[in-house]
Amino acid sequence: MGIERRRFSRVPLDVTVIERGHRGEARVRARDISEEGMSYTGSWFAPRLDGQEVTLEFRLPGDPQPIRVLGVLADERCLARTSATSVVFVWPRQEDLLRIRRFISFGPVPVRA
Repeated sequence: MGIERRRFSRVPLDVTVIERGHRGEARVRARDISEEGMSYTGSWFAPRLDGQEVTLEFRLPGDPQPIRVLGVLADERCLARTSATSVVFVWPRQEDLLRIRRFISFGPVPVRA
């Protein structure tokens, strides 16, 4: 088994993400999230070079407010009919980072009736 190099834990996340880049906009599917980034599948624009910027917009389960964050591609692999993309967040807003941390630590925000 390999050595884990990530500084932050990742947790599964299954939500729709809007990915915006210089070539347009696509709906992709999140796979997991950490404080420093996200992995997702299904980008129409893959393959791309590492380091390209994208803006991601998504909602964490149970949280009505969207998170919008700039990211850079850290890794992108094209598979049969799909892609796997890893993005590192660039300067997320403090309140968004706190919401991501809360989700990673405690799970979905309870919905109030």
